Amino acid sequence: MVAQCATPIQARVARLIKLDVCGNPVTGASSAVVVTDGFVSIEPSPQYLDGEEHQQRKANGELCVYQKDPAQLTRVDLTTNFCVLDPDAIVVISGERLLTTNDVTGTGVAYGEGLLTARHSLEVWQPIAGAGACDASGQQRFVYWAFMNAGNAKIQDFSFENAPFQFVTLTETKAVGPLWLSRSGAATWLGTNTVEPLEHFLHNITTAAPPTASCGAVLLT
Repeated sequence: MVAQCATPIQARVARLIKLDVCGNPVTGASSAVVVTDGFVSIEPSPQYLDGEEHQQRKANGELCVYQKDPAQLTRVDLTTNFCVLDPDAIVVISGERLLTTNDVTGTGVAYGEGLLTARHSLEVWQPIAGAGACDASGQQRFVYWAFMNAGNAKIQDFSFENAPFQFVTLTETKAVGPLWLSRSGAATWLGTNTVEPLEHFLHNITTAAPPTASCGAVLLT
């Protein structure tokens, strides 16, 4: 089998899908899907729990036994830096209260006390650059990334100053929900690949185009 290598560049769009407490996409009237290009950066930071060290010295000071257990992935911290305030995107991430004005749904967000229970998935598409940008049939290739179950969203410090405004969220992943793949439509970019129960994130090369960015949320049916 021949591997397919790629050199991704930049980031085209990101998609946020509202999840339930089990990490499965919410469908119907209370669902929400946001596709946005209004971000400056998305910075994943995998976190690992170091393995325990076992050691015992002899009476003469030499090691009798030493072993260090393997480290384990515990979560991925996701820092997302927005340059566009999309109220629906912020609500999907944070679970805070959406504000409306007259007949416009989604003009702002109100932030309050309470447990951080909202969950969402985050997908990102990167175009591939260089000689491998297109496949043999002339289709643009993309690297598709998915962080299938994120939550515990914390709004980071922000500043009002003589500079472009930036709004930053920090979330952390858990293992994928059992119905995420079947409800999210991610098979469009994963093909026949599956998602295993303990996985937190993935990436895959695809020629399926990413969704189109727009302001606000749509329902997931």
